Amino acid sequence: MMLQVKLVKQVLRIALLSSSLLASSLAYAQSSYVGPLNAGLGNGAAVSCGACHSGNPSGGNAVLPIANTWRSGANLALSDSDGDGFNNAQEVSGGATDFNFAAVTPFTKATGGKALANVYVVGDAQAVEVAAPNSLVIPAGSQLLGNVAIDIYADPTLAAPITLTYKAGGAASTSTVYAIDTYSNVPVALASTDWTLKSNGSIQINQLPAGAAASTHNIAVVRVIPTPPPAGAPRGGGEGDEGLEGCVSGSLPTPLLMMLVLLGLGLLSRRKQA
Repeated sequence: MMLQVKLVKQVLRIALLSSSLLASSLAYAQSSYVGPLNAGLGNGAAVSCGACHSGNPSGGNAVLPIANTWRSGANLALSDSDGDGFNNAQEVSGGATDFNFAAVTPFTKATGGKALANVYVVGDAQAVEVAAPNSLVIPAGSQLLGNVAIDIYADPTLAAPITLTYKAGGAASTSTVYAIDTYSNVPVALASTDWTLKSNGSIQINQLPAGAAASTHNIAVVRVIPTPPPAGAPRGGGEGDEGLEGCVSGSLPTPLLMMLVLLGLGLLSRRKQA
């Protein structure tokens, strides 16, 4: 009887050791995907396995939007996984995973200023939304962000810039920022030194065009409508790897487990012989 109890305890020890090693292997396999994901997202990304998996990482639950982008092989930073108008790089900062949730954007998270229907303004407490004039021609393939212009009463300066975050989506380096004279309705494109593109897709107005009369200009932002990046080669590990699902179920330490099982059988055999 005493021998049987000892044998059972020995088997339990082997099982616990195997479980521990298996968990370590899974954690290692998962982390092998996190590094490339963060590198692809850029912009200070420091996300974990939860960026792709719904709940604790396991086979079959890598169902969040960024997981689909990963599988497609498309550009991780420039893709808009949740379809809210902001690309993934504009929605990631540290461990944030806003690129998975269309209801959470830089616009909804903007603080410290004035919230209008289609734009969040920081630096001009008197800003109001006004319709853009017909004189502002929107080229084919472009859009006026939020379909509004911003009436700037507090003229932006290098020392006190004004930041605009649009509900319709993030601006890009290809966007054009216009100052529109409120008397003549003539739009004038701002020079590249007059405005700055922020990492989250917002626009910082540093100053009005040279020679512009104070407090007589609206601001409008026209962006080229983003096109989804083309899919590339599906991402994953070696041949037969299941991509993100493989990070949980595709890296079982089979040789090690077999060795432990054989070791356990050997110990049992010795006990019986004794």
